[in-house]
Amino acid sequence: MTWNISLPKTLLKLSLIMLTIGATPSLSFESNIMTGGATGTYIQFGNDIKTLASVIGRDITVVESAGSIENIEAVRDRRYTQFGIVQSDVLDFLRTFKNEDPAIRRIVRDTRIVFPLYNEEIHIVTKKSGSINVLADLSGRTVAIGTPNSGTNLTSTFLFEATNIKPQTIVPISASDALKELNAGNIDAFVYVSGAPTKLLLDTSVNDDLKLVPVEPSNVSGYYVTSLLKQGTYPWLDKDVLVPTVKAVLMTFEYDPNKNDYFKQSCDAVTEISFLIKLNLEYLKQNGHPKWKQVNLNAELPGWQRAQCVETALAPDYQLPQTTSQQGVISTPVNNEEPTQRIDCEQFANPIAKRLCLMKSLN
Repeated sequence: MTWNISLPKTLLKLSLIMLTIGATPSLSFESNIMTGGATGTYIQFGNDIKTLASVIGRDITVVESAGSIENIEAVRDRRYTQFGIVQSDVLDFLRTFKNEDPAIRRIVRDTRIVFPLYNEEIHIVTKKSGSINVLADLSGRTVAIGTPNSGTNLTSTFLFEATNIKPQTIVPISASDALKELNAGNIDAFVYVSGAPTKLLLDTSVNDDLKLVPVEPSNVSGYYVTSLLKQGTYPWLDKDVLVPTVKAVLMTFEYDPNKNDYFKQSCDAVTEISFLIKLNLEYLKQNGHPKWKQVNLNAELPGWQRAQCVETALAPDYQLPQTTSQQGVISTPVNNEEPTQRIDCEQFANPIAKRLCLMKSLN
């Protein structure tokens, strides 16, 4: 994707990001994954990865955030933050403008991919009883576009510039606040980038005065691919709607394990988590967020390299380091009581997925 637009003000702050990571070793090593808002899909993916990591005794903190821009900054700048989930159009933007800004160029130099994840739908939510029926109807209206550090905010800016949409008023608030403002009649629509079904829009009623604005492929050609959001995805969605999509991507930093102890431990964390996701993808598809079913770990993201610490995990001869928490797979129910619902855990070939399955059957 190539952006034929000027550098938006929303990302000028990236020029001011601190670009160094300290090298002092830690006595107790931490791992963090930057996600998104409490009602979004990123945070649910983060929780699925956290559960996976717990099987080998690696504790990952799932950090709620404003979204893609904050996550890129955090992985680059915050200690013990090895992972972030970001939108592919934000990454494309960085790559497009790397030659125009030295700070962005340094960010791109050390940003690496773990795995492409799933398609995120660009929801443009308005009222059924209102007069907004197509994208062009947003011109002259009051539209919420996400908080300043979110991918939704940047995507909204791109989308409106690419399609020559000129809202009268832009409101930079979160999707959860925007839904309240829409219901109160204080805004006309809001943009929300999140993998469907997203919890915010699921926790609604069939009688809610809500609808999605359709976007024709010809309107966003060269910028976004459209997909069909099916009737019934949300309680009030009474027909199929074409919406633009972006790819969610699990990203990291290019840690050189030979540089210092902090980089070595961070690389180990990236390698182990990457290996667990690869090994247990089928388990995640069956037991994690529904969007795991879309994940293809071999999908390419043009212009971006996979981290060397991830490549280590993909090597045929890689094995997880043996830890106490990996010894002794749980094989009997707690207190010798049968679980209320039996799960066929023998379907999973690898012991980590099998253990996760058994753990879930005991809950």
